[in-house]
Amino acid sequence: MAAKFRFTPGQIAAAANRARELSKGGVTPELLHECCYAQVVVGLNTLATPIKPAYSWEDLVLPESEIKLLKSALTHVKYRHKVYTEWGFSKKAAYGRGLSVLFSGPPGTGKTMAAQVITNQLHMQLFKVQLSQIVSKYIGETEKNLRRVFTEAKNANCVLFFDETDALFGKRSEVKDSHDRHANIETAYLLQQMEEYDGVVLMATNLLQNIDEAFMRRISFVVAFPFPDAPTRKLLWRKMLDAKAPTENIDYDFLAENFKMAGGNIKNCVIHAAFLAASEGSPIGMRHLLTGIVNEQRKNNTVVLREDLKQYADLVFGE
Repeated sequence: MAAKFRFTPGQIAAAANRARELSKGGVTPELLHECCYAQVVVGLNTLATPIKPAYSWEDLVLPESEIKLLKSALTHVKYRHKVYTEWGFSKKAAYGRGLSVLFSGPPGTGKTMAAQVITNQLHMQLFKVQLSQIVSKYIGETEKNLRRVFTEAKNANCVLFFDETDALFGKRSEVKDSHDRHANIETAYLLQQMEEYDGVVLMATNLLQNIDEAFMRRISFVVAFPFPDAPTRKLLWRKMLDAKAPTENIDYDFLAENFKMAGGNIKNCVIHAAFLAASEGSPIGMRHLLTGIVNEQRKNNTVVLREDLKQYADLVFGE
């Protein structure tokens, strides 16, 4: 913890005292961690949202190559002292020693889940940066907010997660007016902050082609989150229903082959089905899941027709 938190003696005492107050017979490492973070995350709360990591490797459904990349990224934190200090690589990398990982893929493919998995593995706290609080129309305000985010994150030694990264890290444009000049200055300033930051930054984008080239050169890892194919969708359906909830006669092959949905959409369908089944006092079955699919597709302005449900149409539309 001495390496993780840059504390004054007063902050150390405050964290220890708070941990003793909350403990019941003994201070655990987990409780002490929480009390330490409570000392330093106050400034971040105005610009970022804390996310409690809830996922592990078993929850991620990704190609093995991408899982290996994520695990490789973790070694840049675990062996940082050995590489930069013991082996002397700090002389060859005067800046840009932090870990930066860009997640690229369509919505609902597991990017936020991966951010939680990484954070869990590092035993750190995760903060999702609120772009609406960062980007400002007033000259100089965006840079000021970015400086605050990185300064507070450094003090808290937490993981920063930028969603919709292209909004901040987009390609710089040809300067035609003051707006273009201001936007390019913001991007350049962000690149500077990234180089100087020695912590962990995770980012997500749906539009990899829109990311600034200079920014891409500074990224440690780029991990792809592809839209799931039928076998992967089948696995996603099974994982979502692999809980304590009772199920009955689920046709996983039919669900996977007939409905092209990302993991986030599948999760929504299953949750909808679970509430419907619970209200009826029955196990989760195909009728509940197909009703969830109809509801999810409607949200996306897609109409599910009777013929789309094939042999299961009567369950939803009646005879």
